[in-house]
Amino acid sequence: MSVFLVVGVLLGVFFLLMFLGLPVALAFIAANLSVLFLHSGTRFFSLIAVGMFNSLNSFVLIAVPLFIIMGEVMVRCRFVDLITDVSESIFGKLRAQDAILTVGTGTVLAALSGAPIATGATLGSTMVPRMIDNGYAKWFAAGAALGGASLATLIPPSSLAIILATLAEVSPTRVLIGGIVPGLICSFLFIVFILISSRIWPHLAPAVPEGKNKSSKREIVVRILRAAPLLLIVFLVVGVIFLGIATATEAAALGALGTILLGFAYKRMSWRILKDTLVATVKMTSMLFLILSASSIFGRVLTLTGAGGTIVNAIVSAPVPPIVVILIMIGSILLLGCVMDAIAMMMITVPLYVPAVIALGFDPLWFCVLVLITTGVAGLTPPVGMVLYALKGATDKVDMKDVYLGGAPYFTIEILVILLLMAFPALGLWLPNLI
Repeated sequence: MSVFLVVGVLLGVFFLLMFLGLPVALAFIAANLSVLFLHSGTRFFSLIAVGMFNSLNSFVLIAVPLFIIMGEVMVRCRFVDLITDVSESIFGKLRAQDAILTVGTGTVLAALSGAPIATGATLGSTMVPRMIDNGYAKWFAAGAALGGASLATLIPPSSLAIILATLAEVSPTRVLIGGIVPGLICSFLFIVFILISSRIWPHLAPAVPEGKNKSSKREIVVRILRAAPLLLIVFLVVGVIFLGIATATEAAALGALGTILLGFAYKRMSWRILKDTLVATVKMTSMLFLILSASSIFGRVLTLTGAGGTIVNAIVSAPVPPIVVILIMIGSILLLGCVMDAIAMMMITVPLYVPAVIALGFDPLWFCVLVLITTGVAGLTPPVGMVLYALKGATDKVDMKDVYLGGAPYFTIEILVILLLMAFPALGLWLPNLI
């Protein structure tokens, strides 16, 4: 089979079945098996079944449900209240303080949960109504929450980072750590945008009334001490990895256990909440693992049909500079992310692009960090940006027009960070290289 026929049949069947309402994983399995059947009949079907099983037989993937548990507990135990109190003490005297507080809270939630959709829903239900009631423009309030939520894709713990590392066959520990610096850069630029835009257009965010949010030193210390145990979670996930004490999977186990114990310590955890958390985790993990096992077929189909080698050779021999090839890859990932969810987009592009990236002489870890940022951007783009709908579903204070408009500046900032990382790869590599 020619490479054009392989790609045409695969994508045609995949998008047709998705359009008809079949789940992503089943549509992808059917599309790959269709190509394989046309190429060699049913001869390799048993090999594909074994490959799907083996793709999940990985110690690394245990981290995925553990990170999901962390995110579920953070949301269900309302730890965002503790983070908000501390952030308010820090940013309380700045203009647009609620918007800055939202981004700051989103950054901390990202480091505690790694779940962009849950973070978007949490910020949408807590911070967006607060900002609008205080006189913020609706799109400005929605945008701050979207920006904060998008950081959960980058800053560990991130389930997407683990899945991406598995697909790319790169160290998950290094991918997790690689997202920290770009994530913090995005957070900083978000706050800079809020400060500058609220200064230029004062109607977007009201000035802080004199005496409002003025806390005594004692109150500030009490708030910080009350929230300080949450830093233990950050250390249990990021700190132990960076210090070489534990692998990503072991750190995920420590983080999940620590989060549950903190829930009981704060008296916000109950056996009912724990049960609901575990049930939600099983449902989410089952869906993710089915998609991941389906993606393992893609690489085997590309190998068996010879299409993978042909595509890689075509990419490597393209008459353009290698960095332009990378730019085209990232652009295609972003476009696909606009019409399908993040994992579906990854399972189509990553197995295809990573061999070409290596052949071009680039570090696959650097490319994975670029993909993570692009995935965060895709979460802010219609029509499939799940963070957009999570935010809208969490509050009736804004409509979809406000949500779309609010996400645009943060979308632009993250695109700039992608270009910055392409120009200076060390931004995503120097921290993982210290491990």
